[in-house]
Amino acid sequence: MPSCIDLARLLDAVLFNYLIGNNDVHGKDFSLLYRPTEAGQLEVRLAPLYDVVSSYFYPELTREMAMRIGDAYHCERVTKEDFEKLAADAGLSRPLVNRRIPELADVILGKLEGISFDSATGQALAEQVRTRCQHVREL
Repeated sequence: MPSCIDLARLLDAVLFNYLIGNNDVHGKDFSLLYRPTEAGQLEVRLAPLYDVVSSYFYPELTREMAMRIGDAYHCERVTKEDFEKLAADAGLSRPLVNRRIPELADVILGKLEGISFDSATGQALAEQVRTRCQHVREL
């Protein structure tokens, strides 16, 4: 059984993928690691993220998300209510999810401030992520 820490990490992973515009994240992009404990049990933990790409940046790719958030499959139509439905669907509290969205957006915005981009492509991608993060902070 995954721990509460892993459920929080899974929530962060879902939110992070949304914030960076990874519309192509699927259930198969999340994995569990099984490790034996000293007591002979199996510890189940969420694996680190992989296959993370900002697909939204590429205009030829779909704006439809592979997995919905709430009732929204279109990344530009996700509302606060969709995040609250995500919380309910996942058995998480709405206040937790509503608090975590701007917290994670702020972390990403802070990290973007510390990066200097050598290319126009990198700057444009960062601006899209910045815009998405600022948008969710206003929900």
